[in-house]
Amino acid sequence: MELLLAAVVIAAVIFAGSNGFHDAALTVGNAVVGRAMRPGWALSLAVIFNFIGALLGEGIAIVVANQIVLFSGSTDVILTTLLIAFVAATTWSLFTYYLALPVSSTHCLIGGLLGAGVVFGFSVNTGEAMDSVVWPLVLSPILGFILAWVLTLILSKSLASTPPKPLFRGARMVDSVLTAALSLVHGVQDAQKIAALVMVAILAVDTQQHDVLSVVDISWPVRLLIAAALALGTGLSGWRVVQTLSVRMVRLDPLKSSIADGAATILMYTAALIMRVPVSLTFVLGSSILGTQYAGRKGHARARYFVPMFAVWLLTIPAAALLAVVLGWIVKASVGL
Repeated sequence: MELLLAAVVIAAVIFAGSNGFHDAALTVGNAVVGRAMRPGWALSLAVIFNFIGALLGEGIAIVVANQIVLFSGSTDVILTTLLIAFVAATTWSLFTYYLALPVSSTHCLIGGLLGAGVVFGFSVNTGEAMDSVVWPLVLSPILGFILAWVLTLILSKSLASTPPKPLFRGARMVDSVLTAALSLVHGVQDAQKIAALVMVAILAVDTQQHDVLSVVDISWPVRLLIAAALALGTGLSGWRVVQTLSVRMVRLDPLKSSIADGAATILMYTAALIMRVPVSLTFVLGSSILGTQYAGRKGHARARYFVPMFAVWLLTIPAAALLAVVLGWIVKASVGL
C-alpha cells in the first residue's frame, strides 16, 4: 500500500511538472511575442508567480476532489484509480505538446478521473460535476472570446488617435504586469486540483476502509511539493505551443496581446476567487486571442491552426477518459482489482 501511495504521489508530481512545462509559456507567450519582455525574464517571472499561486487558495481543490468522482471503499482501488487518472492525463498532455497543440491540463485530469472512476465502479456526481466543472470549462472560452472582442472594439476606437509608438510602449508595460498576474492565477487554478487528489490518496491510506472521502484541507507539505513541481516544469517550459497560439494562428500587435491577456486575467481571477470553479487557462487565453482578431472588419485567425485547437478542446476529456478506461481494464485484468 505504501508503494502504491508513493506511485500516486510521483505520478502527481510528474503531472504537475508536465502541466507547468506545457502551459507556462502560454502565460508569457503574448508578452514575449509583443516584445514586452525577453523570454528568459518572462519565464523567470512565471516560475516565481506560479510557485506563489500554487500555495494560495483551496476552493477549487475542494470542488475537484469532492464533486466529480465520489471516492469510497477499498484503499487499493482508490489509489489505483488516482494513479491511472494521473498517468492518462500526463500521457495526453505530452502527446498534444508533441503535436504543438494547446491543451487544458484541467480537461486532461478530469477526463482521466472520469474514465478511471467508471472502470473501478465509483459513483460520478453528475449534477455537481456539470454545474461546478463541465459548464465552467465549456462557457469560459466563449466568455473569453466575447470579452476580448468587446475590449478590442472599445480600445481600438478610443485609442485610434494615439501614435503607435507610445501606444505600443504603454501596452507592453501593461502586458508585463498581466504576465505576472496570469502566472499567479495559473498556479492557483492548476496546482490545487493536483494537490487535492494527493490528499485523497493520503486520506485513503490513513482511514483504510471508509465511506465517501471528503477533502476539507490541503496540508502544507503537499502544497509545497506540487508547487515546486509546477515551478520546475515552468522553468523547463518550451515554446512549441506558443508558436502555434500566438504566432502561427493569429497576428498580434502589443495592444492586442495586452487585451487578450487582460481578458483572460479577468476571467481567470473571477473563476478562481469569486466563483471558485475550475477553468482552463489554455482555452480562455486562446479564445481571448481569437476575440482580438475578429473585432475589426476582417479576422486574421488561420483555420489550419485554429481548427485543430478547437478539436483538441472538444476531444481532450473523452480522449483522456478513454485512455484511462483502457489502462484501467489492463490493470484489472492483470491484478484482479
